[in-house]
Amino acid sequence: MLPPDPPPRIPPLMQETATEEAREMFDRWRSGPFKGSDQNPVLMTLAHHPKLAELFSALNIHLLSTTSLPLRERQIAIMRTAWICDARYMWSSHLRTSLRRGLEPALFAPLQVGASDPYFTEFERVVIRATEDLVRDRLISDANWQALAHEWCAKQLLDFMFTVGTYVCIAGVMRSTGVQREEELMELASKYGAPA
Repeated sequence: MLPPDPPPRIPPLMQETATEEAREMFDRWRSGPFKGSDQNPVLMTLAHHPKLAELFSALNIHLLSTTSLPLRERQIAIMRTAWICDARYMWSSHLRTSLRRGLEPALFAPLQVGASDPYFTEFERVVIRATEDLVRDRLISDANWQALAHEWCAKQLLDFMFTVGTYVCIAGVMRSTGVQREEELMELASKYGAPA
């Protein structure tokens, strides 16, 4: 088993110390797409700033639920972003998301290697290279753009760029605040690997 994550810099908000604004947010979350939100350390960390948490959550719900991207390519982009950003919580959380959505565990080790791994299709390699372009240079190369645009419409291209950009941002938030992984995520990270 992996050693425990370091203590958080901003601990998850406890409901008994929450402001009225935060309690109202929890009520909205529980009756909507975030059932069990009071058990999620990311949401409970963001809950220190309810207005920001709700605005971010609306975008994240789109990226995970109503996006125009195919599931597999979306998860490849998110998980490659998590890996190269050294985002342990994000990576571990998306191991769980990928498994729950029916993706095969054989995907995880190649994602740690990147586009050079022979496991991927040619288009999946393009998705990985374009993800790396956005994370490292904030600009998709001409070659990768043309390959993406050959397969995806403008809506999908925008969803892709916002997915990678949002997950780069939240990777920094998770790492900087020190969100700790739950036991289930630690077990998945121990089994399938995680950024150091």
